[in-house]
Formats: sequence, structure tokens, C-alpha cells
Amino acid sequence: MLLRNFTSSSSSSSCSSKHFQQTFLLNVKERAGRQVVFSEGKKKIKQQQRRRRRVSLSANVPRKTAFSSSDDPSGPSVSSSLSEKIGIIKSKSSMKSSRDETFPFQRRDLVMLRRANLLSTSTHGVVAPFPFSGCVLVSAKNAVVAETFQYASGTEPAELQAIDLAGEEKCKGATLYLNMEPGCSLGGDYLVNAIVASKVKRVVIGMKNPLPHLRDKAIQAMIEAGVQVDCLSAFLLDSVNCEEDEEVDTGVETIDDLRGDALRTLKGCFDANENILHHVAKNRPLSVLKYAMTFDGKTASVSGHSAWISGTQSRKLVYLQRCLCDCVVVGGETVRADNPNLTTRKTEGHVPTRVVISRNMNLPLDYNLWDTKVAPSLVITEEGKNRSVQAKLRKKGVEVVEFKDLSLSKVADHLYDRGYMRVLWECGGTLAAPAVQEGIINKVMAFVAPKIIGGSAAPSPVGELGLEKMTDALDVTDVTYEQVDKDVLAVGFLPSSKSIFHVAKEAYKKEKTNRSVISSTDSEEEDLVQIKFYKAWNEYGLLSNFSCIPLTIDGKEWRSVEHYYQAMKFSGVTSVEASYIMDDIASQQSAEEAARIGRRYQSLQPNLLRQDWGQVKIDVMRKALQVKFCVGSSAWHLLQSTCGAEDLPCQLIEYSPRDSFWGYGFDGKGENWLGYLLMEIRDTTNLRNENFEERGDP
Repeated sequence: MLLRNFTSSSSSSSCSSKHFQQTFLLNVKERAGRQVVFSEGKKKIKQQQRRRRRVSLSANVPRKTAFSSSDDPSGPSVSSSLSEKIGIIKSKSSMKSSRDETFPFQRRDLVMLRRANLLSTSTHGVVAPFPFSGCVLVSAKNAVVAETFQYASGTEPAELQAIDLAGEEKCKGATLYLNMEPGCSLGGDYLVNAIVASKVKRVVIGMKNPLPHLRDKAIQAMIEAGVQVDCLSAFLLDSVNCEEDEEVDTGVETIDDLRGDALRTLKGCFDANENILHHVAKNRPLSVLKYAMTFDGKTASVSGHSAWISGTQSRKLVYLQRCLCDCVVVGGETVRADNPNLTTRKTEGHVPTRVVISRNMNLPLDYNLWDTKVAPSLVITEEGKNRSVQAKLRKKGVEVVEFKDLSLSKVADHLYDRGYMRVLWECGGTLAAPAVQEGIINKVMAFVAPKIIGGSAAPSPVGELGLEKMTDALDVTDVTYEQVDKDVLAVGFLPSSKSIFHVAKEAYKKEKTNRSVISSTDSEEEDLVQIKFYKAWNEYGLLSNFSCIPLTIDGKEWRSVEHYYQAMKFSGVTSVEASYIMDDIASQQSAEEAARIGRRYQSLQPNLLRQDWGQVKIDVMRKALQVKFCVGSSAWHLLQSTCGAEDLPCQLIEYSPRDSFWGYGFDGKGENWLGYLLMEIRDTTNLRNENFEERGDP
């Protein structure tokens, strides 16, 4: 370009070629001179960096603690107030053992943990929330040989996938990086045994499993088997000071850069699984209050008009947030004013339930939420209110649940019983105020748009809380800010949670509760033990149809009982379309997706449903369960472990509030057919097994 431009200009001015050569050479020399100066500058910078590194190493050797070589963990260059702010306990008494004095994590470990944590979120929004897990397998030669994640609840664990992908040779002496302690729905120590058998040398874990029946179990089993296990939360969580009201800040540079990086890595692991942490800690789902407001704090104009406050990009984030949740909650006032859809705007993937809370059932019958072909809808109301509207909504496929003395606490408890982990509240200020006041809302997500609407009567995001002084205001902590086009998104925790570290500590203190003894009021009847199961990640989740245990039935393999059951709805129908539906169901990766597709086709194309389905569905389920719980399988062993618990009769209950046929039902009056079939198989196979042992049969 330089030559072409110069030649063009020289021809117009009749410049000599000699003049061109001189000018070109001057340009080359000038560029060469700049290059020499630049190279010398780079050398000086590298020399300075090497000198600083030597000084840093000499100051930190020998390094007896994770903080510094000094007896004072706070170090000479950082003030004690800063140390207290980040929540690090500085006393030497916190180092209770010699193992604590040697920080076992290197920078590479933290990088791999963050990678495993990122992998765990691969299906965020694609499937319903569950304990997300990811895995990175690094060979003895420090090469990454497998990166995996668990797809959905009940599917193959990430650790097993990584071991299978890497193969036996690459697993020997390798390091397994997991964002969370292993917890397998296959029962027993299946997953731990697979890790030990692979001859993996070391397992690095981000956080302990918060579920009480799994916590520490895999870690202890692997240690006893001779595997080196290093868990980040075990080393760091106790050193985070959550006793004071001050916010835990992990964004500042800590005394030891490696320790600070580790603390931020741990926070990332907690953030990725904040749903299950809240589920365990609070015995309620994580409730997020989402709203959009103007610069002057209004969510609508005086007339009630609110479309649109936030921009297009902010609304796309809201659709994503809906994908991340089990359900979206609004009040009757929002339904009447906005006629919302509350959908994810996607044709595939997880579909959250739309929940309407209405005390008086004053709801229009021709609104968008009652189209259950798009997404399921649930109305929660007070007992006996507007029976005619209830009947018409049920006819449209809307589920209606009645509570005596309706309260938001009862609503939150009911959503927890349904197995929901995350709830997005998109309600108005009238409903948001009591939800905040009663401590139901854990987190706030506020979109602030650069607009001013004014109006003293214009609504605000949260209604009357009864707080008269600014000193009584509720603090929002652990706040993050994000620019979303022209809007600003602010996210923070309310006092019910304070921070993710507070929630984690609370969750890890929870004890295991899995059985309940029911005392009979009749002297002639025995007491009995009730064991409830529902979600695949619960203690008895292997009993659930949503645990993906492969079955071979009539020469064909199915991923789970639910896959088989949903497909059989369309079997025997002389239709190419019915065959396509069966293949579509069978191809789904998770039982959750198989169930969603089977129910959708049943609703959209009832003419393709086999005519005798009502009569044969129990036999279909029994056939699949008999294969799953065949004698000697891990599923059978778990089923037999419920036999004669505590020398009392044991009743199995499929604790599904939404299913009154296979499950317990909302009011406890469900038929519980799944529980009864499992008890039938348990008792039959137990007697058969005892007879085998008596006869000496193999």
C-alpha cells in the first residue's frame, strides 16, 4: 500500500526514482528504530518481573500456612480491617490440624474446578433444576482427556461418562475434578466403586454435596479406598465468617492471592448450585423476585400501563430466567391487568409451570394462562372460593389447589413439596410485599430502565411493608450489577438468605430425615413407617420412574421406566404418526423430557392414544417395574432396604402432590398406585429370595 500510494503521487509530480528510494529507506529505518526501542522496553519489563518474582518467592519460603510465612496470618502489607471484611478468620486456632496448614490446591486445580463448574451449567434452562454436576478428567501426563456433565436429574453421572470416555489406560494415576461431591441415583456405592476401580489417583472437589443423605459419604468412601481427595469447601467454608451482619466480600484481593482465588472458585460452585443449597437450607425453593422499574422507581404509569419498561435485551434475559425456574408466580391482579403468557418463548426445552395466586378466584376465563397446550398452569386459591370458575378452569386442563386459610407460607411449602427448587416471582407490589415481609423471597433481580414516568399514585415494585424509618429498611447484600444494553440489572440477596455463604453453611448443618413413624390411634392397628420418594436426586430417588435405569423389554431397550410407560400410551395404534411418537419418546435423553413429550402428545392428539389405556396402564407399569427391580440389581437392593424398617410395617409413598393416581396427591388422598406396586414387588421378591436361600439355590 505504501509503495502503491507513493508511486501514484510521484508520477503526478514527476518525482525521481532516487527520491522514492531515499524516502522508502528512511521509513524502513524509522520503523526498525521503533522496533529496537520496543524490544529493549520488553526486556526491561521482563527483568523487573523476574526481580519481583524472586523477591516474592524469598518472602514466601518456607510457607507453612495458606496465608503467609509470618506467624500473623494477616501479613504486613494488608490491614486487619480488610482481612475481617472478606470474612477470613485470622487466628491460628482455626488451623486445627497439620493438614489444614498445608493448602493442597494449586492454581491449575482451581482452573480445572472452574471448568468443571462451567460444564455443570451446560443444561441450565434446558431441563428442570436439579443438582448440577460437571467433571474434568486430567491424565497423569497433565492432559485433559474428558470433559462431561450430567444432562438431567436421574441421567448418567458426569464422573461415569468421563471414566468411560477416557478409558482404562488414561484413568490410571489421573486427577478427577468435580464441582460437587459425587451423588449417584443408581444406589449404594456404585459411583464410588467405579471411581476407585478406574485407578484414579486424586479427586478434587469444589463443594460437598448439600443433600444430607449424600454429604461426606462419597468423600469418606474414596479416602478409605486409598484415593487422595481434596475438597475446597472443606478447607475454606469454615474460615468464612458468617456470624456478623457484614457482607462476605470475595471480590477484593486477599492476603494470599491463591487463597482468594480459591474462595472465589468456591463461590462459583455455590452459585451454580444455589437452588439445591436453598432447597436444603430453607426447606423451600429459592424464590427470586424479578421486576423492571424506571429511574424514579415505578413499575407502571398512573393508569397501570407497563409495556414496556425495560429494553429488548432485558426481556430476553427474563425469558432465560424463566427457563431456569420450576415455576413462575403471579397474583390475580397481574393476570387481570396484563393478561400475560409467562412462557419462555421457546418451542423446546424445559417448560416452567405458571402459578397464579388468587384468594377470591376472580379470574377471567378467556386469558392466555389457561392455554395449557403451551405450558401447564396451576391456580392456588382459598377453599370453597368461586366453585364455578374452578370447575371451568379444570375443564380447560388447569390444575386448581385449594387451601384452608390461604397464606404465602403455605404456598411456598406446597411448591417445595412439588419438588420445585427455584421459583421466579413476577408479581406486582401488592403480592411482593407480604412475600418479602414473610421471608419467602430470598433474592431480588431488578431491571432499572433509563426512564422517568412520575406520578405519586404510580405503583412501585414492593408495596407496603410497615417500615417507617430508613434504619428499618431491609438490606440487600452480595449485590452485583450488569449493564444490559441501556438498562442496569442489579441482583442481590435479602435478609432471609444474606449471601450464598450463609445459605451454604445453613445447608451443611441440616440432618438427614427420610423416614416418618406414623402412630396408629386404633389400639388394634400397628404403627407403621412411611418412606416417601419423589425426585430422582432424593435418598430413595432410585424408586422413582425418573431415574434412568436402562430396561430391556420385549427385545427393545428403554432408558427408564418413564420412557417405556409414556411410549406404551401409543402402542398398538395402526398409525405411522403413533410410531413416530413412540420413537420420539424413546430417543429423549432424560425421563423428564420423555414424560413432557408423552403428555403433550396425549393432550394435543388424543385420537392417537390407545383406546384401552385406562384399563392396561397399571399392568404396563407393573411390567416395567418388575424388570427394573429384578432380583440382585442395585434398584432391588434399595427396595429391599425398606423392608421391615425398625421392625414395623413400611409403607412406600410416591409423594407427588400433582398426581392423585400414581402418587399421594395434594390432599394425601391419592391412590398411590406406584407405591403399592413397589411394595407388591418388594414383598414378592423378598419371599422368593428367602426361599432360594433356604433351598440353597444360586
